[in-house]
Amino acid sequence: MPIRAHPVLRKLPFLFILLTSVHLLPHLLGAKDSLETPNLRQALHLILFEDYPYTLVSPDKLSSFQAVDLPSADFPQQFSCLYGPFPRLQRFTVPEGIEIPRKLILLDIHTFSEAAWSRNTVSHRNTFTNLSYQLEVTDWTNDSYELSLSGEYMGFKFQDIPIQGRLDRTKLVTIQRTTRQTLFAVLTPLQAIPLFSTVENSGVGNISGPQLIEGPAPLYPQELSEKGTVIIRGIITPEGRLDPDRFVLLECPHPLLGRSALRTIRDDWKFQPGEKDGKPVEALTTIEIQFAPD
Repeated sequence: MPIRAHPVLRKLPFLFILLTSVHLLPHLLGAKDSLETPNLRQALHLILFEDYPYTLVSPDKLSSFQAVDLPSADFPQQFSCLYGPFPRLQRFTVPEGIEIPRKLILLDIHTFSEAAWSRNTVSHRNTFTNLSYQLEVTDWTNDSYELSLSGEYMGFKFQDIPIQGRLDRTKLVTIQRTTRQTLFAVLTPLQAIPLFSTVENSGVGNISGPQLIEGPAPLYPQELSEKGTVIIRGIITPEGRLDPDRFVLLECPHPLLGRSALRTIRDDWKFQPGEKDGKPVEALTTIEIQFAPD
């Protein structure tokens, strides 16, 4: 299995480093022109997952790929909910001829910040899944980008896959190794993910960011042993809770880490909600949780 469980089940308590930061981004509250700041490279959100079941073949086998635009940019939210403890039926809207498997294996969720593009090439490695990949940017404008994706996973190498995308859309890349083994890469500019689709922005008054009141550390899954970081970007409701329909995993190296973090935030975390003109309102928050076994 690409995501391997370790045989040693630890019985001792686990040590956690919990970092929580709350960032209000008022310029995202419906202000479309703020998403098109000239000469600004926005953060790029990347999901890599694999079809299951799969069949391994010789590493020398050539692969084929296909890149298409998805109808909207809400795929990262839909995908993130697969690994949350929120009961709901997930449906992915994809172009005709493209099939997202019912059972899939998460290989990596990672967001490359604007600063990471300073040399036009960024690399990332996931120790949980033995996946490594690199993005090389060849062009980035106010409304589109061009880059190439290369990487290696379980002896399967993919090299210089060209990707052309729009800053207001999600790009789906399918990399087929055999008829029963397909890797999927989903790229979305972070600011395009419509977390604020229902937030009213009158443009009057100031909004204060939500503040964490109570936030116990989530449990580290016993099946794992590596360090890992989960970063969640989502909406805190006027009641001081994470909205289960509007959040996205910015980083999630393993589904069990994502589930543990989201379950704890849902059940045990309380926030002082954001305020506008003295009244509680929904607001954006970013939560970072670093997991480490004892």
